[in-house]
Amino acid sequence: MTQRRDLRQPDRRTLALWRYDYNNVRPHSSLGNKTPAEARRALELLDGIALATPETDDYQKQGLSL
Repeated sequence: MTQRRDLRQPDRRTLALWRYDYNNVRPHSSLGNKTPAEARRALELLDGIALATPETDDYQKQGLSL
């Protein structure tokens, strides 16, 4: 029997691509037209501290593209 997937629910790959795009590609006006990743790096350099790291970056290591 074939399993049916609820098409209203996005799959993990779709969410990973969106999250990568949101955090690493699209600049945000509220962050001075920097991406969240760029703003975080700038903050870390300013404060001289390393902020908490995400639990996993596996979605970025898979070579996914938009």
